[in-house]
Amino acid sequence: MQISEHSTVSGFLVSANEPSEAFWSALEQSGADTVVRGGGTLQFSESHEYGNLLKWSWEAIIDPDEIGDCSCILQISISDITQNTVSSSIAAFIGNSSGSVLLPEAPSSESWIVGEVEFSGWSAASYDPTATISFSLLPTDSPSTSCANPPASPVEDALSLMGEYSATVDASGLEDGWYSAWTASSTQLSVVYHCVPVRVDNNAPASSIIGPDEAQEGDDALLFDGGSSDDGYWGKGDLYHIWTLLDRSNPGAAPISVSQGESTFSLETDISGNFELLLRVKDGGGLYSSVSRNITITNVIPTVKLTVDGKSVSHGESIRLSSGDTWDLDASGSLDSTNDINGLRCVWKVDNEPVNEGCQRSFTWPESNIEKLILTIEVIDDDDQYSFISVELVHPDYTDELPLGIIVLVLSAAFLASAILFRRKSTSMGEIPKWQPDEEK
Repeated sequence: MQISEHSTVSGFLVSANEPSEAFWSALEQSGADTVVRGGGTLQFSESHEYGNLLKWSWEAIIDPDEIGDCSCILQISISDITQNTVSSSIAAFIGNSSGSVLLPEAPSSESWIVGEVEFSGWSAASYDPTATISFSLLPTDSPSTSCANPPASPVEDALSLMGEYSATVDASGLEDGWYSAWTASSTQLSVVYHCVPVRVDNNAPASSIIGPDEAQEGDDALLFDGGSSDDGYWGKGDLYHIWTLLDRSNPGAAPISVSQGESTFSLETDISGNFELLLRVKDGGGLYSSVSRNITITNVIPTVKLTVDGKSVSHGESIRLSSGDTWDLDASGSLDSTNDINGLRCVWKVDNEPVNEGCQRSFTWPESNIEKLILTIEVIDDDDQYSFISVELVHPDYTDELPLGIIVLVLSAAFLASAILFRRKSTSMGEIPKWQPDEEK
């Protein structure tokens, strides 16, 4: 904008909130400094609706006689009742000016630089076609000490183009740390500087996981810590942690969970299996590294507890049922890990044939002539792992057969008695006659 006489500069504001403070400033750049040459308040018109917002028109009165000759930045700043502030700037050559104006847009203050940095903005000089734009990156100890001393030779990359400019400077060979990013607009008569502190980040962080490798289903939650991850010069303060839990038994499946931001990750042990926990650590510049840990959560096999007809029984026992038509079977006292205990399934089998489910059942003797049967209870958890108990049930009306031991004893006694009787009979009949040879007759 060229302002050579008393002029009115106008514009508009769109906002949801009414403006509370509004002013304009004429700022002259002198080397690396900025000097206020003039300023005043803005005058607003009545607002009117602008979609769901409100729109105001404003005006600023610029008098070259009060400001003097100036190659200035004309800046408009407006604050609303919530203290939010917006500003807009334009180059203004006021009166008989002969300097240059520099309006940088990038890089922004304390931005992260990875590999290269883009300098962009707008520059103009009054009546000087030889003006150039140049850029520099100089190391500094901290943002507070950056931009203290302009570069002696600010030409790492130079453009003769005036107006809108854009240039890329290679930063890939620089060590991580704070740098001053200088932009210089040079004419035959003067140099105007702009500088912001920037962070060069060419090295990825080192990621690390501290935590267990295994647990048993139903244990307390497992805690994993990525806080020992580090970004060298930049330390830990700007690191961002991304945790991803994968099921190793199902490659290619969607992650079980993804957690972002926190340096720790908590894993519940509700489900057994083999898992992979991946930690990606990203620094402020967007560089990252990854580390993973394999985790095994072992399933707890159920323990069967069975009562038949109100009596606790063990595997392999034989139980004679009490008189009646039905008997209670109860396996609800079976044991498992806390996360599985409420989801146990019970399958009942008679002579190895499934008959029904449910951990508490009422049993009725099958309609058959059998008087003994094998009852099996299988208790199954959510991983389809199980344990079982088998017992022999004896019908209450069953009549015991003579045991084999007693039969053997009776037969032995009978044999002994017959042997004794036969011996007595032989004695009572006298001696058996002896045979005599012929010559003795």
